[in-house]
Parts: sequence; C-alpha cells; structure tokens
Amino acid sequence: MAPRLSVIVPIYNVERYLPACLDSLAAQTFTDLEVLMVDDGSPDDSAAIAAEYAARDERFHLIRKENAGLGAARNTGIAHMSADAEYLTFVDSDDIIPPDAYRLMVSSLDETGSDFATGNVFHLKGERSWQVPLLKMLAGEARKRTHISKNPKLVADRIACNKVFRRTFWEGRGFTFPEGILHEDIPVVLPAHYQAEAIDIIGEPTYYWRLREGESAPSITQRRREPQAIRDRVTAVSMVSDYLAQQPGAEFAEYKRQYDDRVLRDDLRLFMRVVPDATAEFHEAFLEATNRFLDTIDPKIVMALPTDLRVQWLLVRKHAMPELIALLASQRRKDPVEVSGTFRKYASFRTLEESGFELPKAALRIDGDLGLRAPLRAATWRNGKLLLTGDAYIDKIDMSAKRSSLKVVQLKRSGSRQRMFLPAKNIYRPETTTDSGQKRYNYDWAGWELELDPAKLRKGGAWREGLWHVGINVYASGLVRRSAVWARGGSAANFAPYQWLDDDFRMLPVVERGALKLRVEKVRALITDRRITADSVEIDGELRTALKSGEELSLRLTNSKSGEVRWYPIDIGRAGTRTTFQGRVPLSDVVLLASEDVEDHAQPERRLWSVALLAKSPDGTQRQFGSVMSEGLADLSADVPESFGAAGANREVALISGNNGYLKIVGRLRRAVLTSVAVREGRIALGGRASRELAGSELVLKASNRFDERKASVDWADDGTFTVSFDPSVMGGSGGVPLKAGRWNLLLRSENEAVPDAEFVIDRLAASQFPLHTELGGRRYWFESRWGDFPQLNCRSELTDLERGPYRMLQLRREVYETGRQQPLRDQVFFLSYNGKQYSDSPRAMHEELLRRGSDLKYLWAVRDGQVNLPPTADKVRMWGKEWFEALATSRYIVTNGHLPEWVERRPGQVIVQTWHGTMLKKIGHDIETLYFDREYQNRLALEAKNWSLLVSSNRFSTPILKRAFSYDGEIQEAGYPRNDYLYSPDKDKIADKVKESLGIPKDKKVVLYAPTWRDDQSHSAGQYLFDLRIDLEDARRRLGDDHVLLIRRHSNVVDAVPGAGNGFVFDASEYPDIADLYLAADIMITDYSSVMFDYAHLKRPMLFFTYDLEHYRDKLRGFYFDFEQDSPGPLIDNSEDLVSAIRDIDTVSAEYQERFDRFHHLFCDLDDGHASARVVDRMLEQAKES
Repeated sequence: MAPRLSVIVPIYNVERYLPACLDSLAAQTFTDLEVLMVDDGSPDDSAAIAAEYAARDERFHLIRKENAGLGAARNTGIAHMSADAEYLTFVDSDDIIPPDAYRLMVSSLDETGSDFATGNVFHLKGERSWQVPLLKMLAGEARKRTHISKNPKLVADRIACNKVFRRTFWEGRGFTFPEGILHEDIPVVLPAHYQAEAIDIIGEPTYYWRLREGESAPSITQRRREPQAIRDRVTAVSMVSDYLAQQPGAEFAEYKRQYDDRVLRDDLRLFMRVVPDATAEFHEAFLEATNRFLDTIDPKIVMALPTDLRVQWLLVRKHAMPELIALLASQRRKDPVEVSGTFRKYASFRTLEESGFELPKAALRIDGDLGLRAPLRAATWRNGKLLLTGDAYIDKIDMSAKRSSLKVVQLKRSGSRQRMFLPAKNIYRPETTTDSGQKRYNYDWAGWELELDPAKLRKGGAWREGLWHVGINVYASGLVRRSAVWARGGSAANFAPYQWLDDDFRMLPVVERGALKLRVEKVRALITDRRITADSVEIDGELRTALKSGEELSLRLTNSKSGEVRWYPIDIGRAGTRTTFQGRVPLSDVVLLASEDVEDHAQPERRLWSVALLAKSPDGTQRQFGSVMSEGLADLSADVPESFGAAGANREVALISGNNGYLKIVGRLRRAVLTSVAVREGRIALGGRASRELAGSELVLKASNRFDERKASVDWADDGTFTVSFDPSVMGGSGGVPLKAGRWNLLLRSENEAVPDAEFVIDRLAASQFPLHTELGGRRYWFESRWGDFPQLNCRSELTDLERGPYRMLQLRREVYETGRQQPLRDQVFFLSYNGKQYSDSPRAMHEELLRRGSDLKYLWAVRDGQVNLPPTADKVRMWGKEWFEALATSRYIVTNGHLPEWVERRPGQVIVQTWHGTMLKKIGHDIETLYFDREYQNRLALEAKNWSLLVSSNRFSTPILKRAFSYDGEIQEAGYPRNDYLYSPDKDKIADKVKESLGIPKDKKVVLYAPTWRDDQSHSAGQYLFDLRIDLEDARRRLGDDHVLLIRRHSNVVDAVPGAGNGFVFDASEYPDIADLYLAADIMITDYSSVMFDYAHLKRPMLFFTYDLEHYRDKLRGFYFDFEQDSPGPLIDNSEDLVSAIRDIDTVSAEYQERFDRFHHLFCDLDDGHASARVVDRMLEQAKES
C-alpha cells in the first residue's frame, strides 16, 4: 500500500542530532508515511546513521547525492516520492516532530480539502522549549480554510518545515526550491500562501526548531553580517515581490504592497540592525542589495513606515552609510527623540543634526507614531463592582502631572450603537515610566482606574446578554487618541475572574485578540458534579433552558489548538423543575500519553478539551451551551491508570475551569495543586495536594529566566495534602541573602529520579487568594497568578520605582550624581567588586589592609540586588540606587576591579583605582578583534579609562598589554595583585580547613577544583552564558570517587546548573564568596583559558588544562597573548578520559611539567609577596595628597 505522506529530510553534518530527528518521525501516530532521507554529501557519519534506520524500518529510504545545498536536496527528495503519495512535508535533520503532528495536520486536510496545513513552531535548546516569536500568530485556536488575505500576519510564516502540502496543489503550481542561495523557503512558501485557495492552521506545536548548543559555527546574528547573506535574502524576497507584481488584479497589487512593507519592517530590518557591527564589505553589499529591492517598490511604502525606520531607509536610499551607522548606534543606546510642533509633530534626531545631514521635513513627521498605549493592569471585583485599573499614555508625550491628561473609558455594546462614556480617575503610578523602557518621557500620571457597577448595563431593570467592548480616550498636549484597553501574556489582567449577577446571569471579562471585553451571559448549563473513574470522566449537571421539540442533546469536546472535535451521548433526567443531564467521556480519548522515542522536552505537556453541550434540531440547526462549573466545586485530578502502561506514567487527567468557569478536561504531566497561600510568622505558607506518587517530595523554587534553584522541606499528610513555608528574604546566594529579583516558579521534586518535577497549578477555589503582596526582610514579594492558574513568586527589586529603569537612571545621574559633584569630597572609600556581585578580590584585600592600619576612612561597598553578605566594617550601597550615584560623586577614593559607567568623570582630588580582575591569557579590551557581545564596549572603555588615576598590574608581563588594551596612558603600578595576598597568608591551612568544612567536603579526600571561563559565542541570551561541561562525571566518579572530590566553580557569567552537584563527589562552589579561599582548599586545579591559572600558580600546586576547544577559542573568539601550547604550566588535555587519568597520576604529570611550571611562575608571579595590598593602598593615599 502506497504511503499517504512523504517526509523529505535533507541530511548534512548532523550526526549529533540526526537520531533524535529520525526517532521522532518513526514515533509518529500517523504511520502511513515514508521518510526520504537525502544525504547531501555529508562528510560526517550522518549517512551511516540514516542507513541504519533504512535497514530496520521499511518506511525509511536513503538517497545519496553530491553536495549542492538544501534547496537541491529537497528537490531530489520530491523527485523520489512514491507515485501515489497524497501529501508531502519537509524536515530539517536537526529538528524534532512531536508525535501527533502529522496525524493532526493530515486529518485536518482530509476534513477541509485545504491546499496545505501550517502548524505552530517551538524553539528547542537543550532541555528548554518555547514559542518561536516570529510565528506566534500560529498559536492559539486552530483555524480551518483560512487564507493570508484574511490574516496578513501569515506573511511571517515563511518556512517550509511546519507545513504539510497537498501534492496536487504542489505539483499543480509547479513549485521547486531555488538552488544555490540561502533562504530558499521564502520564494516557495509565500507564493504558496497567496496561490492557495485555503489553508488550515494548527495551533498545537507541530515542529521543534532546534537551536544548537555548544556549537562553534557562527550564530544566526553573526551570519547576518556576511555580505552573501544580505545578497541572498534580497534575492529571496525579490522573487516573492516580483511574483506578486506579475499577477493580475487589484488584490495582488495590495498583496505586493503589504509584502513589501513587511520586508522593510522585518526581513531586511534584521540586517539593518547589524550594520554598526559589520565590515565595510558588508556595508557595500547592504547598500547595493537593499537599494536594488527599494527600486522595485512604491516609495509611498517607505514614507508610511514608523519615523525611525522611515529615516533609516531614506538614508539607505541616499547611500549615507556614516549617518546611518550613527543613527543606528544612537537608537541602540535608546537616545531620546525630541518631538516639536503644536498640531503637526516632527521628530528631531541628534545624530543627523550633528552631521548636518538634511532630510525633507515630511520625512520627520511623527504624528502617526504617537500612538496610545493602554495596557490593563488588573480587573478585580469589589463589593459586586468591577474595578478596572490600567495605564494610558501617548508615546513621547509627557504625563508628569495629575492634570496632564483627561481619560474617559468607553463601553460599546457589540451589534448596536449603544455607548457609555465613563470618566476615569487619574492615578499616580511611577512604575509606568519605569516599565516603558525609555529615558526621555515621564508617564508617572498615566495610571487610571474605574469602578464599574454592572447594573449600568441592564436595560429596563433586567439583565440581557451581550458583549461590551472596552476602550479608552485620552486627551493630552493637544492630541486625542483612542484605543481598546488591552491585556496580553500571562498577566492576571488577561485572566480576570467572573462574577455572578443573579442566579442565572454572570459577567465575564474576556480578552479577544488582546482587547478587553465584558460579556454578560445567561448560564444555560451548570456542572453540579464530576468524577474521574478507572476508565472514564463522568459529568453531572443541570440544563437551565428548555429543549425545543425534537432537539437532541449531546456532549461536545473541542481541542481549540488542534481543531479536533469529539461527540458523546448524554442521558437526560428531571430533578424537580430542572432538567438534569449526565455525560461520560472515555479516559482513552483525553489522556495525553508519552512517546518513548521522542525527547521529553519535545513532547506536549498538556492537551486541553473544552466541554460544551450541543442541542441539535431535526432540521439541523444547533444551539451550543457552555458548561459552567458550580460554585464550590474544586478542580479535580487523577493519575492515569496503570492500564495505560508506561506511556501513562507521571501523567494525569484533570477537570478544571480556570478564571472563566467553563469546564475543561486536560491530559497533562502530573501537577501539584495549590489550595492556600498566606503569610504567617514572617514566612510564606502554602497548602496543597498532589498525587501520592509525589509524597515525600521537596519544594523547589526555580528562577524563570536563568538557572537558580532553592529548596524547602515539605510536610506531607497521608491523604496527599501538604504544607510548606519559606522565607525568600534569606534563601539566596550561599545563605542569608534574599532571592534574586525576578520571577520564581514552584516545583515538587521527588527523590525518585524516574518521577519528573511537578509544576504547581492553582485550584479554582484558591484563585481569590491571589495576588498576595507582602514585605519580608525589607524586600517586596508578590505571589501572583499567571496564565490563569500558574503561581509565581515575583521577588521585587530592592530599588524603588523611582530608581529603576532608563528614565530614573538618567534622572538620578542628573539630580544626584551631577549635583553631588558640586559637594565637597568625603573621606570615604567606595569599593566595587564584580559590579556589586561579591565581597571579594582585590577590593576586599585593600579594604582589609586599610582596616589593619586603623584608618579612619569610611568604607562603602556596592551590593547588587542585596546578594552580598558584608562585614560590619563596610556600609552597603545598593547598586544603581540613589546612594550609589551619590557615592560615585562624593567619595574621595573609588576602588573597582571592573568597569564603571563611561559617564563617571574623575573630580579634582578624587582617586579612582582600577585593579582589574586577572592576568590575561585571552585578549581583552581593544585587543579583541571580533566582539561577540556588546559592540559598543570598546567605545565605552576608551571613555572610562581616561578617568582612572591608577591601574594595577599584577606582573611585568601584563603592563604593556594593559596600556594597549585599555588605551590607557595614565599611571600603572606594578604592585602584584592585592587579591593574591591571601595565598601567602600564614593561616592559609586553617582557611583551607574552614572552606572544606563549610562545603561539607571530607577532610581525607583530595580536592580537584574545576574553574573554567565562559565562551563568548555560547549564550542563552545577552549576559547569560552556557555551562558546557565536557567532563564525564560518571567515569570520573568511578575512577576518582574513593579519594577525590570535584569542586566546580562556574564563571559568574554562566547561568546553568552544575550537573551531579550534591552527589557526594561533585560539589558546586559557584556561590562561594571568594575564589581565593577555594584555591587554598584545592590540591589540583583544572581550568582552560581562565586567569585563575595565574593566581593558583602562586601556590605551586599542580594544574591541568581541559582545552577541548583550543583551536576555536584561540583562533575565532579571543586570541591569546602568548603561545599557550608551548608555555602552559601543565598539560593541555582535549578529552575527559585523559583528564581523569592525569588526575589519577598527578605526581607523574607534575614532575613532567615542572620545568615549564617554573618558567611560568617566574614570568607571571614575579611581583606578589603577600604585600601587594599595602603597596597599592600606599600609592592610592599618596595620590590623594598629591592632587
């Protein structure tokens, strides 16, 4: 029998990821498929892996060809399709397809007859998955037989791999992929969208697009700076634009206009953003290619763009590259745009004025950009009335005073002309300015609130069903703006609760397409009971409306994301004057089972079915009744029965209703249910229930945007209920400091590793307890409900709302720092270590040296987010708080081992000591030829270095490097490193014993300290870098565990977990305050290219260098200051097995490298003797006297 679906998988250099991809195809619940694996001349073992799959599964076929690129490989696959295959799809061979993807898409096409189906896409990186932002328009409800003309946002849906095409449509339109260029999807997929009669959209994730970890290939952003990349993208988009131009009719002319507009806003804007970081060769290619595209479009499209983007493209048209670079750099810094004019508003760009470059006045017209932003902050019920609170401000128009604006809320009844205008109360809300993310305009009085009595919506004293649109009108600075009140994302405002108005009617705030509406509805079906049995879900209820003659009632389940609908019969009865009903849904229809052949993080976590009643008349007309849960009924969940086998392990079926009260059946991973939250005796106290399989689990608080976990013990009862309490103000760091600011998720973690972590959900009866706002230990904590029933602890910043954000930073700089510079200098030392992250390093050593001298100076210490425990001899200064600006302005002495803001200007009589934080192997500052991080770094560094009074050099080798790398021509003191004084302490053995005791390390075991640096090109996001641990921990523990422990110190820029930490062999010392203490405790050091080697060398103990990526790091990322391979004081080892062997035989290895170690020690440890702190302090004090 011929397969119905052909899956085409081009293969090239993916041996690491190919098995997971092919396993996911083999695990598809839609089995009537063939997998055409096209080996595009792959030089690795990918073809051999593919051949193994072909040998064991007759549906898999390997096709070999010479390398010609992705487009050619796909075309080859198409040519090898089975003759009778009805559908075709494409898969990139490092990605993953969730098990149900092709079943959902093919069944939808079978039902609708559409030309193709397109499905939602998630990114996959490591064990994390998330919505692809570019394709978020595919999320949400499934849509059948739609078209790009109905949803213009589909112009962003330009990849091939998330689609299943009907073969007759594909061949009838003659589609083939272009060969020899990048972005080959665009010229095929977008014409397909326009040529299709109809398409289906599946809201469920149907494709997992992998972002590779730990790879040395250039990132997407880096590739955008390649000249050929911009040429290929312009070629691809031009093919679509030209196709649309060639089609007859006004509709295609409009399609072309919409598409060309999107290209300027999206496709080519991605390349515009990297212009300041690119080479002259790229600049030339960019101007040539983009102007070639601009030549083919209507100039009115450019003039209709937002002002900043309009000006950028007009500069491109004029080939004004220097002016474009300056403007882009200014916008990257978020420099303010000045607005002038009374009735017509015009923008003023400082960089253009400084260059003298002139544009037509019409090009600077900014009225259209001055839109109204009207986010809803909360919708709550108070004494039967709906309290709406939100913000409403016009972009770039100040609202700094109570009477800056007039706000009027408008309610409009859908389907009628009826409107109500209700004046809103202006509210002072400084966080609106902070949250706006800009530094020019003040929106402190943008807040508003309105208390709405639902009785205003009655007519003739009676309730009537209807939908009311909520908008707001704002009058400010001569402008009038109107907008819907909107709510988005996971905020509680997007999931507002309903309120019963009487026994039959209720009001429900709803958000549709981001806009707030108020629905008044009569409840016609009420759920009075529900049960989960061994084989079914049972539902009892009462029908509150009479059935018409001949109407038949049935139960309908709808999966809104996949578009699936299922029907079940209903039994009808009577209870007094009410009509009762009872329905039953087989458990097998709603459970979400696992596929053992697909990675856990690439499988859906839940599948939700909405429950409704449908009354159908003999003539085919239908009435739908939403099923509303009775008050007092809690959510209900039960483990998937063992009869479903291993696929049902750790999963459950739940009956929930959420904020809107409608019954839903959900199959999902097992959850813990939160039933109470309160503050008791200075602690947050939680109560809940969970499956007995989770009994004995501990509570885990996990940071939502980085790796950071904290644990608390849980008290369990025999019935599966539990209580737990914790104090977030002392759970951070190594103890005694608050949790870091940000959102924290809650999990239950079992001792049984086979049981996955269980996320928390909020029971519907506990929803009214949220949000909980409290203050503990001087910090603010908000326990919030997100996404309707997902609890999060929001640890607020210790900075006030008048200290956070770009606007406040600039305000404090002007009002505190610049004003403070006019005050007399104070006899105090302001210390900064790693930008407020630690009490450590050379600043700590200098502080302790001053204490030993009995100096009467005052000592201030910068502390970031309250994360540092300070000794009583130093006063805390909140990083970026008001007193931080004051300390920078008024301290006679500033000592830092990192960067200061470039706007800090040394005052007469002020001494700024830059100790830096390590001897350099890898290149720094202006010596870095290719920056993978902040491209403005070197410019800021040049400004900063001019203000240093003294730069400390740790050894004579470093002195010329520091001068050159920092472009510094001031005084350099060759003093050695103050921080290394600890390594010469007579008490170093006692310190080592104390460190081991504090970390729980047995005294009889040797300590191996692994302290690698970070990789500039391996990050989760800006400033958050990966921890790519290449040590085989199982092998290391087996061979070393009897007499060694492995102490791991992540770099402060690295955010991932340390695998295996806490198992008795691996210890995570990343949060230990000062690494110098760890040096003393370590018998052996393992590092890579980190400056720790230069410090540890003072102890004359063995060092090993785990340099698995030496060539890439040296040649591509940073480059080295000396021949590391020839001069390293220990062996360079590129694999874990040899590394463990070297530790095992460390005495022999050390002896072999003794001569090289001695040379290294002589070169880099030539100045330290335990008294560097004294020398630097002496010079610092002398400079103050000299000034």
